[in-house]
Amino acid sequence: MVPTSDGDGFHEPLFPRPAYQVESQASRVLAFRPLGRCTEVMRYDSPLRYPGGKALLAPLLADIMRLNGLTQCSYYEPFAGGAGAALRLLREGLVSDLHLNDLDVRIASFWTSMLAEPMRFAETITSVPLTITEWHRQSRICRAADPSDSFALGFATFYLNRCNRSGVVLGSAPIGGYEQTGAWRLDARFNRESLADRVLAIAERRDQIHVTNLDGERFLCDVLPRGNARRAVFVYVDPPYYHNSNRLYLSSYDRRDHRRLAIYLRRQQTLHWVLSYDDADFIRRLYGECSLWRQSVHYSLQRKHRANELIIAPNYVRMPDTTKIHTAVDSTSTDETEGP
Repeated sequence: MVPTSDGDGFHEPLFPRPAYQVESQASRVLAFRPLGRCTEVMRYDSPLRYPGGKALLAPLLADIMRLNGLTQCSYYEPFAGGAGAALRLLREGLVSDLHLNDLDVRIASFWTSMLAEPMRFAETITSVPLTITEWHRQSRICRAADPSDSFALGFATFYLNRCNRSGVVLGSAPIGGYEQTGAWRLDARFNRESLADRVLAIAERRDQIHVTNLDGERFLCDVLPRGNARRAVFVYVDPPYYHNSNRLYLSSYDRRDHRRLAIYLRRQQTLHWVLSYDDADFIRRLYGECSLWRQSVHYSLQRKHRANELIIAPNYVRMPDTTKIHTAVDSTSTDETEGP
């Protein structure tokens, strides 16, 4: 069983920043190539692993934006998580800026701390111990969820995401188990160099990334522009899944939450939104008046399997032909959640 406290009440500080170094390890890691240009950064933009991550939906979202005359628009994501698709669209110059939101203070702290102090974040990546002792310490920080030290909380969230089975932050064992006797070890998904690369590549565009910590529906109501300006933005909605929500997400949804979100989206008349969901009869009934496509998607959450997922859009949003949609969604089989 994972301990919930040190027993003596001693509060350990975040792993200390190596300020005494004239040249930090993170600086040396990136000294011989331009930021954001290495192969790993080009393949995976987000530093986070996410169950059912949607990074490779970016080409589909880009096609939808082009078909609707929204290239270089502002992009809004109320349930950002790892924001893999959003970061790729920004890197490729297909959107002007990102408005990322997540209700969970841990995920929001990850984004705000990484963007506010990218070099410190990268330095900590290159120097933090990858041991079970450190895993327990970071777990305590993450469970406490104290927003007063957003850097500590944001880094602890990142650490557990990279070191836990399938990237599940809470309620999941470390890769390799508590005794580190498994086929994989704690560091299997913690490639210090490539992760530091990703952080600093994102930092190059941090003036174009805006982060909020709101309920998803509140974000849509309060942050989206009003009036005619709403016609000129794009919203990708990827809420917690209907099935297994409590197990997969830090902030889960119940039936009332799913229904409330559907009511809001169905009321929109000019907003260009696209929604992705796990396939469930309840969700199909909520969005029965919209355009729906069912696609087969590959996942690797604890075990490899295929599942059906829905792509949903209002009838006034122009969509690519269904063959193109299937190809874009099915390509998520290369998601970084492959393996432990």
